[in-house]
Amino acid sequence: MSFTVAQGYTKTDRRGALAVALGSAVWGLFWLPLRSLDEHGVNGLWAIALIMGAAALPALILVWQQRESVEFRSATPWLVGFALGTSSVLYFIGLLYSDVVRVIFLFYLLPVWTTFAARIIYGEPIKRQKLFVIAVALSGLWLLLGGGSEPPLPKNIGDWCGIGSGLFWGVSLALLRNRETSGAFASTAAALCAACLVAAGLAIAFNLVAIVGQGGMLPDSMTLAYLTPEPRVVLTAIPLALLFGCIVMLPSMLGQIWGARRIPAPTAALLTMTEIIVATLSAYFLIGTELGTLAFIGGALIVLAVVIDLKLN
Repeated sequence: MSFTVAQGYTKTDRRGALAVALGSAVWGLFWLPLRSLDEHGVNGLWAIALIMGAAALPALILVWQQRESVEFRSATPWLVGFALGTSSVLYFIGLLYSDVVRVIFLFYLLPVWTTFAARIIYGEPIKRQKLFVIAVALSGLWLLLGGGSEPPLPKNIGDWCGIGSGLFWGVSLALLRNRETSGAFASTAAALCAACLVAAGLAIAFNLVAIVGQGGMLPDSMTLAYLTPEPRVVLTAIPLALLFGCIVMLPSMLGQIWGARRIPAPTAALLTMTEIIVATLSAYFLIGTELGTLAFIGGALIVLAVVIDLKLN
């Protein structure tokens, strides 16, 4: 994806735009280490919790080193952090248990969720242009999920998580409005810690459900998400989790948060769509994932809805 730096941008602005684009592109590859940990026996939510925890440790050190501990202890980064953390956990679950490309397109139903969030939180009226954007996005959803006369409902738990991830991300964007922006390191650390807590909390809750004999209440596709891995398996997976968390996850999330503070919000949102390109190409070349004609058109309509929505803001 190419972009034009607006006239008057400084070198820092260009670096910010590049940080957002590269950080988002890396997110298009996150399904690789997640599935690798899954294959090593660290399943679903436990793999996500392990990776987020590995990334949170150096993030906390950076908070102290950059003297943002006061901001880290305030409510704002944690409120937004839990929304971002929940979104990340649902997103990763979707990548594990559904088609990679489809989950990413479902995540990008953002115009729908941000519009409704602004209506509920701030009482903003939904204008006709916004209704058009929602109609385009929902049309894309219908085609992406197969078209036909049946309602465009997700086909599995991974699809539902993809939609839920976009919903929580839209809520987090709404929460960021009209609030003093906290430091980039404090915001990143809060989001990573929150994601670790959410993933571990869900895994423990699912384990408790299974222990009391109600495991049948959970979808079959989520079975591996709540099985507790053996300690020896976790120990063998820690090096991979540390590598992914410290070298990939932390820099990509920090880069997006740091860069988004230095460029216009619509530009930042457009640059995050580099993720779609990377995810589509990597899934195609590495595991042979292909989109049918209807699904491809549906994904294109969702991207179009995002672009129109950004132009309206």
